[in-house]
Order: sequence, then structure tokens, then C-alpha cells
Amino acid sequence: MAYLRKIKKRNGGVFFYSVVKSVNWSKPRTYSLKTSSKPTARVRHSEVERNEKDIKDGIDVSFSWENDEGRTLVKLMTYADAIKRWLEIKAINVSEGTHKRYIITMNAFMNVVGDVTPLSSITNQNIEDFKRYYSEFHTPVGINVNLRGIKAFLRWAYDEGLIEKMPKIKMMKEPKPLPKYITEKNWKDMMDLEWLGDWWKDVFKMYVTTGMRRSEVLYGCIDGSFLIVPAEFTKSKRELEIPLNDFQLNTVRAIHKARDEHIAKGSKMVTFKSKITKKFTDACKKLGIYESKKTTLHCLRHTFAVQKYLETRDIYEVCKRLNHDKLSTTLIYSKFSWKRLEQDFPTLLPKQAKNGKGETTKGETIQYNEYISPLQMN
Repeated sequence: MAYLRKIKKRNGGVFFYSVVKSVNWSKPRTYSLKTSSKPTARVRHSEVERNEKDIKDGIDVSFSWENDEGRTLVKLMTYADAIKRWLEIKAINVSEGTHKRYIITMNAFMNVVGDVTPLSSITNQNIEDFKRYYSEFHTPVGINVNLRGIKAFLRWAYDEGLIEKMPKIKMMKEPKPLPKYITEKNWKDMMDLEWLGDWWKDVFKMYVTTGMRRSEVLYGCIDGSFLIVPAEFTKSKRELEIPLNDFQLNTVRAIHKARDEHIAKGSKMVTFKSKITKKFTDACKKLGIYESKKTTLHCLRHTFAVQKYLETRDIYEVCKRLNHDKLSTTLIYSKFSWKRLEQDFPTLLPKQAKNGKGETTKGETIQYNEYISPLQMN
């Protein structure tokens, strides 16, 4: 049942509000009666009470003192109305990139269900229609990205009492390919490319010997022998302290200098990021190892991970070095067979155990005069 609430202002004045509660809402809704007169407030409060059921049913109510008509106006909240409100809330609670992703997702959702359709009419079939429609244009991975956004929106709508039941959202089955890394041979060939300048070779060496993400390097600040990455620029949303050796420090300084010069010319950070990625992609194409949507700069992080796993045989250590919050994220690297990794990174082969079984154990690495693994530089 709605109740009348009086709030005193610091200047001595008072204002009246109607408060409506529902077991389906995470918190009560407050409606300003826009008056300091108690008799007027009682009249307006009774209008709120008469429309309380509609309010709880998710109907958008405009009261007589809020519109030019001078009477209560009701309309069902549409997808467009609800999505607009949700996106406004998300704009201050998520990163800019995530907010843009939500906008794309919600536009795609309205393209299927309609923007003027009442939100309260949502059904499981709407979700299935969305999946069926976009299966002709997107991969299961892309559709699932949108489904996660839709689920977040509908969860908010349910908590706010805008819908009575949370639809079931079943994610599509995704193929789970193993991460793509750069083999020892391909890495050596890349470092032998005359077309690729020494500056770019150092940049790639820095990434492959630290396992850092592209943005961590660009947004981090050097403090002594550490790179400090602010929480807002990390995937885990926590500040990172990444130790660097002299080579890595000097390379990061060179990248920061190039970044600052790029921005000083009026260019944007996003184009500087793309420049690094494109250079790596072009190098892979020169070697004939490029695979569309698979061979990216992030492959160097995967390369660091599998080499560290092969060297240490300790997935917990890899998890720590990659700054993963959950071990389950790192476990993907344990799916590779030892034989495959030993084949692709022969300089990291441990000595054979002296048990006569020919099994490999953690130990010293074999050094080859013609080549040194990037991991041995770390």
C-alpha cells in the first residue's frame, strides 16, 4: 500500500511524496507530489493510490499535476523507454567500451522485438526469435555477447518490477578453439624479417616476454622498475603492478614516447592501438601464418602463457603472471599436450628424467647457439 511521506528541507519548508513498495522491486519508488500543502498532498496521494496496481504492473503513469492535460495518463512502458532508462544508468556504472557494446546490443534486440512493443509482453519466444534471426549474420560467439547484454537488461527490468517474470536465456553452444600462439620457429622468422624495423621487433619482444595486454602497456605508468596500470584500464578492474627488466622498461618508455607524439599531433589513442595491432598482423601475413580473426597481437600473450607453462609446469604460476582473477581462465592453456608444446618450443625442453622412462620433468633448459627463446630473455 502506498504511503504519504513528508520531507523537511533545510530552509524550513516541507515537500510531500508518495512512496510505493512492491515485493518485486529492489527498492521503493518515490513520486513527488510537488506541493508543500498537506490537503493538496492528500488529494494527489489518493491519485497515486488509485493507480498503484498499474504502477506495479510496469505501466508508465503521468499524474494530473505532471502534464498539461490535468488528468492521469497511463501508457505501457515500451522497450525503447525501458532501454533508454537502463542505458542512462549503465553510462555511469560501466566502462565506455562496455556501454557502447550495450547500445549495439539493445539496438539489435529492438530490431527483433520492436521499439514500441510493451516491455511487459516479453516472453521466452522473443529470445529465441532473436537468436534465430541473428544466426544468419553472426557466429554463436557474437550472439552470446549480445545475449549477455540482453540478460543484464532484463534482470534490471525484473528487479525494477517492469516485468513479472525473468525469461529463460539459453546461451548458444560456442566452438572452443585453443588459443593461438607463435611457435619458436615462426618467432625466429619474424625477428629475421628485414622489412620489420628494430623498433617494432623490440615492441613485440616486450609483449611476448611480459604477457601484458596491449592496453596495459599504453595506459600504464612507470614507477621505478614497475609498470603501474590504473584499475580503470585493466580487465579485472584492479590496479596492477607489473615488474619489468631493463630491456622491457626501455621499450615501454619508447612506446610511451611514440604514443605521446601521436596524440600531440591531434590523433586519438584508438588509432595508436590499431597501429600496433596492424603492424603485427602485417608481419604474420609476411610469414604466411596469418589466420583471420585469430592471429592478433594478443597471440603474444598466449605465447608467453604456454611458454611459461611449459617451463614451470605450474598453471598457478601462469595464472599469477597473467594477472588472472580466476584459475579457470588460465586452465585453457593446460589443454595443450606437453608433446605439442615441446615440439613448438624446443629450446625450453627440460632434461629427460633419469628414471629410464623417457619422461620429461622440470629442469634446466637446453640452449641452442642459433636461437634463444623469448622467455629466456625474461
